[in-house]
Amino acid sequence: MKRFPLPLIAFAASALICVQNLPFVTAFTWALIHGAGLESVLAFLPAAIALAVLWAGYRVMKSRVTNHLPPAFLIFAIAVLGLNEVLLPATPLKEWTGQRALAGVRVLAVRDEPLLSAHGNPIGVRISFDAVVPRTGAYFISASTLSSASGDMLWPLQFGHMSGVGVTPEPTNRSDSPYRIFQKRITYTFTQDMLPNFIQYDEKTKTPCLVEVRTKYVTESDFLSALAANRDTSLRREIQVSGEYNSAGVVVADDVTSRRYDIRAIYDTIAKEGGGRCKQ
Repeated sequence: MKRFPLPLIAFAASALICVQNLPFVTAFTWALIHGAGLESVLAFLPAAIALAVLWAGYRVMKSRVTNHLPPAFLIFAIAVLGLNEVLLPATPLKEWTGQRALAGVRVLAVRDEPLLSAHGNPIGVRISFDAVVPRTGAYFISASTLSSASGDMLWPLQFGHMSGVGVTPEPTNRSDSPYRIFQKRITYTFTQDMLPNFIQYDEKTKTPCLVEVRTKYVTESDFLSALAANRDTSLRREIQVSGEYNSAGVVVADDVTSRRYDIRAIYDTIAKEGGGRCKQ
């Protein structure tokens, strides 16, 4: 009967353990770049433990078990790899399956409407949408920054401030993570209030104020000219999903708003309601 090369199995399993720990190598590199100390080598501890267990098992079985099929060491190596996959918080396999889950999030409908102040003046855009996740797990689901559908808009006019986010039914919150647990086959309704970067709205005093918009690259004149050019603007809206152990998020919906918005009117709300420049 054909003999199994146990050293080959051991080296192949060792290589797979190293692959499983690639995210920790990335973390170690990132830590070194940012000035971490010797404690950063702890990133290699999970790989070291798994390799030690694997090769300890190899030494024991090499002297006690024959190399004929079916080899006990092959079963042992598979068990070590499986346990390592379960215990590690991040592996390439988990990254791949996680990305598939993110891409599988279904957005059923996206809606938009003007967001009004307590006095009925425009201060932003309210985005709402329905979504269903493909499997129960931790997700962060939200609309991304709203910008001009034409792709040309100064950053102060982009809608990057969120004044409120609501989800119905309420997913399970986690105190140690921004990700929340969503259940599969449940339709969740999200509501997100978006304000342009040039405005802040104090919910307590119900007063808007103007954020400093002048930078090295944007002058006051640039800002006012951009406002004048955006009196009737369609906005691009994207719904993004990210996972707890995934390095990149996924855009699961991408279209334009059903209405056109007057961004200059939002700017005029600040003067109408007695707001000035925001206090630093």
